[in-house]
Amino acid sequence: MEFTMKKLLFGGTLILLSLVGQAQEQAAEIPNRPNTIKLDITSHWLYRDAVVVSYERIINARRSWSVILGYQRLPNQSFFGNTITVTRDASASGLKIGGEYRFYLAKENKFDAPHGLYLGPYFSYNRFHNERVIEVNSGTSPEVANFNSTFSVSNLGVQLGYQFVFNDRWTIDLSFMGPSFSFYQAKFDLTGTYTFDPDNVANEVLDDLINRFPGLGDLLAGSTVVSNGKLEAWAYGYRYQIQVGYRFGKKKGS
Repeated sequence: MEFTMKKLLFGGTLILLSLVGQAQEQAAEIPNRPNTIKLDITSHWLYRDAVVVSYERIINARRSWSVILGYQRLPNQSFFGNTITVTRDASASGLKIGGEYRFYLAKENKFDAPHGLYLGPYFSYNRFHNERVIEVNSGTSPEVANFNSTFSVSNLGVQLGYQFVFNDRWTIDLSFMGPSFSFYQAKFDLTGTYTFDPDNVANEVLDDLINRFPGLGDLLAGSTVVSNGKLEAWAYGYRYQIQVGYRFGKKKGS
């Protein structure tokens, strides 16, 4: 019942946002330079090894849509918790995709899109896969195992932000409020010859990931990996993002 109410509340929010957007002042002509390509600075700060870009297309003076695509992976690390040491990072990969629809608020902005305050729904999907060799010190002597992990987060939410435009070409896009419903999935697989409990190891890794992901500790507090090495959990999430962009396309009068 609680989750059903959350879905209804969230659906009602999106409908309300759509109605607000339809009430905005419309423009028949697409503004100057309708295309913007952006680099996500926040992903690089969080994951170091990341290149995430987005493309924003202006529909009219008050609306736009965007697509997001990029590569990001969890940074190499030498340990998980107190008993697990990573002896070798065999491989690592990661993916981020997403989309947005923006309403640039007419009553709050004196500029045409993409300059100004915006509000609208967004979706994003993040997936990380790692293969490692680990050493577990939970008994009388260390034991070695191969550890594969896949961690993903799907987000559906609403964001509020402001985009600055400089010299008609450059943009700084700040998304400073973005609550969401988020679906977290984790799959852990241990292979090798060992005597330790694999569930204990998986949960220690999960605890470490929760501490490393911004805000994830509060969202998934108390979650545990079940006996098949899987975790699935719904939680509230949030988004904050800084992007630097370059505008291009035909300019009016040119």
